[in-house]
Amino acid sequence: MPLYEHVMIARQDLSSAQAEGLMDHFTAIISDNGGTIAMTEYWGVKTMAYKI
Repeated sequence: MPLYEHVMIARQDLSSAQAEGLMDHFTAIISDNGGTIAMTEYWGVKTMAYKI
């Protein structure tokens, strides 16, 4: 089975609780569609070097 790595970029004004909720939301979507989550890492809320 192939393994995929994803990094999520969200709005800068998200709180830590909202960012964790977003991660839980996408974990549920993957699980509901037959995928499995092997590992998660929460990096916290970071500031990007450049505006996207």
